[in-house]
Parts: sequence; structure tokens; C-alpha cells
Amino acid sequence: MDYTTLSKEIGACLNPLQAYIYLGLCLHTDFKNDMSSINQDTLAKFLKCNVGTVQRALQMFKENHLLAIHRDRYGWREKNRYKLIRTNWFGVYRKILEEDIPREQIGFLLLLKSLCYSHCNYTDYYGKDLQKIMALKQSMIDNYLRALEAKQYIKRDRKKKRITILRNDFFLTTKESEKEKMMKLCPEVMSDDDYIDEHGHYHFVG
Repeated sequence: MDYTTLSKEIGACLNPLQAYIYLGLCLHTDFKNDMSSINQDTLAKFLKCNVGTVQRALQMFKENHLLAIHRDRYGWREKNRYKLIRTNWFGVYRKILEEDIPREQIGFLLLLKSLCYSHCNYTDYYGKDLQKIMALKQSMIDNYLRALEAKQYIKRDRKKKRITILRNDFFLTTKESEKEKMMKLCPEVMSDDDYIDEHGHYHFVG
């Protein structure tokens, strides 16, 4: 597959390197059952990270309910399987890994995308509001934004207080469902269990 899906929840809990590792794991996950049996050494080699960094990231994913870890025993050996939790997702093409930029900048792009409104490539999280939602210091956020803007991956609109990702070819294009369109026009028809989260994403239960 030339693309995968990532949970939109990553924007509020991961740092850029962890987001980069999360992408690598998702690219090695079965779409049918959301299970991955990739070896940690193999994942580290694919991402050109050390194994310890991958192990710490996997633990972070577990703590933030992005996956569950299942341990299978084969005689005296144990092997991990990872069940990913991606109920609210966005699509990413594998080609993003081919960009000639640091892996942390790729990871930051993923975090930004996770905070974008559904079906588009911009977010109105800006300045202090962006820092409040991300697990990063303001100085780090500013450094990533400056670097990515200089390379024309993003554009900041200081008047509208909006950040737009300029590279549409990195992300899977999705369209609003008829139900989402209807909810925007007539929110009163939402059921008691349906809800809209703080990012403006619709969640339909049942």
C-alpha cells in the first residue's frame, strides 16, 4: 500500500519524532484488523532510529491509548503484536518519507495535519492556542514552523491566525459525508450519543 491512516489524537500527545515512528508503525499494519507484528529491530532499521527510541515511542503510544500491546509466547520466546486504535483518522501517503528534510520535521507536519479541520489542510490553532494543545514548548513549535515555512511546506496567515499545509500530495483527500453536511446545517438532529470534539470533528455513535 502506498498510504496508511493515522489517529488524529497524536497532535495532543506525541512529539515530532514519536509521530514519525508512529507513521512507520502504521505503514506496517494490516488494514483489515489494525494489527502489526513488526519486530522492533525491523521498525528501527526502516526508520533509521535506534531500538531504544522505538521502544520508548511504543510505550508512549500505549500510554496514550493509540495502541494495545499483545505478547505472544513461543516456547521461551515472546513476540509483541500491536493493535492500533484509529477510530478518528487521516490518510498519509508513504512518499512523505522520501522528502529530504529531517525526520522530526516530517513528524511535525503529521502533528499539524492531525490538528487540521476534517477534509482540509489548515488549522486555526495558532500561537499560544497551538502550544496549549501540543506536547511541545513554544520555542520548539516556532522553530519547526519557521523551518517548514522557509521550505514552503506550510504557510502562516498572521491576520487570520491560520496555518495551512501547502503540500496536498502528502495526504489522502477525503470528502464530507452526507451526514456531516447535514449536521452542520441541522445540528439539532444529532443523537444524544453523537458529539463534536474540540477540533470540530464529528463522531457518530451507533
